Amino acid sequence: MNRLVALAVVATSLLAAGTASAYCRTAVCGEEVGKVCDPPQPTDCGTPIFWSTTCVGFSVQRDASAEVSLDDARALTAQAFGAWSQAACDGGTPSVTAEDLGPVSCDQQEFDPEARNANLIVFRDESWPYGRGALALTTVTYSLDSGEIRDADIELNSDNAAFTIGDSGVNVDLLSILTHETGHFLGLAHTPVADATMQTDYPPKSTTLRTLEADDVDAICAVYPPDRVGTCDSEPVNGLGDECGEAADGSGDSCDCRTAGGSAGSPAWLCVFGLAFAYRRRRSLLTK
Repeated sequence: MNRLVALAVVATSLLAAGTASAYCRTAVCGEEVGKVCDPPQPTDCGTPIFWSTTCVGFSVQRDASAEVSLDDARALTAQAFGAWSQAACDGGTPSVTAEDLGPVSCDQQEFDPEARNANLIVFRDESWPYGRGALALTTVTYSLDSGEIRDADIELNSDNAAFTIGDSGVNVDLLSILTHETGHFLGLAHTPVADATMQTDYPPKSTTLRTLEADDVDAICAVYPPDRVGTCDSEPVNGLGDECGEAADGSGDSCDCRTAGGSAGSPAWLCVFGLAFAYRRRRSLLTK
């Protein structure tokens, strides 16, 4: 049975100091966004999301940013994914890797089940519609029935945040932000564990989220255990598209699932969660 396509946005909030928990995964909770944590929490709901393939592809938008070159953006995104794929699990490393499929021209967050697609990393230099305090937003498309991820896009707030890429003179450390956002890309939710890469807010002017903590390692190893059986297919649904709305046969235009919701032919995909990464609320927000 076909099901409606919906969009849900999850806003971040400050968690009280000293709150303790283990890792959490984003989950399908009916037609809403839920969480499933280990150990279980009273608010747990749904089926955790995941990539069924053992490798996923990503593409950086070719314009990158006025402050970050395309080459640097690609290298740092690959390094961020590498932090997760090289984690030390019992018996090996996680059964998921990421492949850079090359830059694309499309600069829109979108997914179309009938067109070519891209798992996009894009900078927003000129306009950021999600709230000034948010540093980045990851949107994931997954099956309402199984939780299988079909598409993921990362948007970076270069309009309001001054991203830096070095080890000195740090303002908003791009590698830290990308490491956190690629965790969402792979299906992880925020954790209240202090100092974990998947904590809710970015500690200002720090590089601490570049590397994983024990909570993060437990999470990625649980989602993608080393002995998981699967095939490697890094191509996005219907193949990699360079332009937005590029039809699978190379001609014509198609619509984004955000605007196609409710049509008679809508498949069971849910365009999800804007997990916006922000500064700790007790600090002043960065202004450009």
